[in-house]
Amino acid sequence: MRPDLQLMEELGLSGTDRVHTVRLTMAGQERAHPDSILVQEGDYIQFVSDDWFLHEVRFDSTAMSEPAWEFMVLNNQAASPPLLQNGARFVISFVEAVPGAYPFLLEGNREPGFGVIVVASPSGIP
Repeated sequence: MRPDLQLMEELGLSGTDRVHTVRLTMAGQERAHPDSILVQEGDYIQFVSDDWFLHEVRFDSTAMSEPAWEFMVLNNQAASPPLLQNGARFVISFVEAVPGAYPFLLEGNREPGFGVIVVASPSGIP
């Protein structure tokens, strides 16, 4: 749950930052493991490709609140670049994020997949 050395060096994260990992695979369709995750404001998520298939993460503007979508767009996190290699990752920050659901779509070589990140409010209730 703590950042690795590369994230600390490249993104300036500290040893106390919380980084959750969502693994991307393809088994007939795009899959996220886990496909649902609860985080706190201030946490980070890293989407990591666990194979050599193409994976793209795109947040679903039609399924989230307008403030949540604006947060993703303003932070240039609404979509990942193509993740083309085993171990490639897309890291997003929920520092100062609006509480609520952040549904995402997975696209690549086969049938699309989906998942959701839920940012808890300071009281712990999304």
